[in-house]
This record gives sequence, C-alpha cells and structure tokens, in this order.
Amino acid sequence: MKKDTKENTVLKYVFIPIAYSTFAIKMNEKIEWKILPEKQTIGKYLCQKAEGSYGGRIWNAWFTSEVPISDGPYIFSGLPGLIIKITDDQGDYDFELVQIKDFKWKELYPAKYQKLISWEDFQKIQTDFYNNPLSTLKKGDILNEDASGTLSEANHRDVKESIRKNIRSKNNPIELNYKVDFKTN
Repeated sequence: MKKDTKENTVLKYVFIPIAYSTFAIKMNEKIEWKILPEKQTIGKYLCQKAEGSYGGRIWNAWFTSEVPISDGPYIFSGLPGLIIKITDDQGDYDFELVQIKDFKWKELYPAKYQKLISWEDFQKIQTDFYNNPLSTLKKGDILNEDASGTLSEANHRDVKESIRKNIRSKNNPIELNYKVDFKTN
C-alpha cells in the first residue's frame, strides 16, 4: 500500500503467485463518513465515532481532533482528525493505533510493481491462479518425502486441491465488493 496524501492517491500492491510479480491497483472508492455523537477515550485521546462504507463493509471509526491529521490506516481517511481505531461491522478487521512518532518520512521498503491493473484484471488473475495453481510447474517439480527420506513425485491433483482449499479458507478480503467466489469442483 502506498498513500500519497499530497496527491490524494492510494495504490494497493498485490502479489500474484502465478506470475511471481507485484501489481498495483489504484484505489478510487471514496468513503462517505457519517459523524456520530458518541465519544470515548482511547489511550490518551478523546475520540468521536464515525461510520462509513468501504469495500462492501460498514466501518466504525474512532477519530481524534487532538491530532489534526485527516488520515488513518489502510485507505481510511477524510475525517476531521486522526483515526485511532477502526473495525468492520463483521468483526473481521480491526485496526488500532499503537504509537505516534515524529520522524522524517522515507520509504523503508519501496515497492516496485510490474504494472497498474484494474480490479477486474486482478479478479481474472485470481480466478486463473485458482483454476490452475500449478500452471508454471512441470511434471516432477513437486516432490514428497517419506519418513525414510525417499523422494517421490507428488500427486498433482492432490496438491492442486490442497492449494485451492487453502485459497478458499483465506478468501476474506477487505474489499468484499471485489471478492472472487471460488467454486469447488
């Protein structure tokens, strides 16, 4: 993820295993916040609650105007103060401020991406990988080792289904509106 607050742009970096490449998706969805009257203290900050919709989820944010930065974790921004805590309504995601430090910004790990892609491109790449996760491998590339250390060729059908099962079990993206519903065969 790369935020440019001056340009008001956010790029989400995604790694595609089948291509062993990182791509970027420009995040364009704007969050319409509804500021609510509820207040509470989180850590040392007096916070106010706001509700917004992003990625097919409803988000509850707690922000403080004591830190006059209109930003927060991930793509979340646009409130009159720093977002201290934000959770989705399903309880799947929970971000909370741990520390504020004064530092000069530099990219610690500047991400390099192969190209800018759309959500539709990303969904197609995900679907292609799910349908054929072993497409870049040749027969004999996947080996099993038994208890005695003897190597034998793995059953590709079993390996493929194991990978697909793993993909399905972790298929809970922040952006539910772009979620690919992977089918079992």
